[in-house]
Amino acid sequence: MSFLPRLFLRPSLTAIAGPSRIPLPASSSPFSTSSINCVKQKLKSHSGCKKRFFANANGMAQTGKSHLNTAFSTARINRLAKSVYVTKTQGKKLKKMLPYA
Repeated sequence: MSFLPRLFLRPSLTAIAGPSRIPLPASSSPFSTSSINCVKQKLKSHSGCKKRFFANANGMAQTGKSHLNTAFSTARINRLAKSVYVTKTQGKKLKKMLPYA
């Protein structure tokens, strides 16, 4: 019997001990969809919004452009350096895109 792998020569643990005789509760079915067994999934934040918006005490604020702006005029660079509040409709969309902000 040296040609058989050792896997086939050993008896399995289930053959020796037998199947488990402990009854499972009715609610712990492996295919149950009750709220006890469900785990709430984490929501993903939109990576583009993470780079462009941030949350503050009064709501969402939009940041401007801070790099790759050598072709812009000085007035435009100064304007883009400031933060601006988003509108109400933008804020509703951003709440979905940034759920943990």
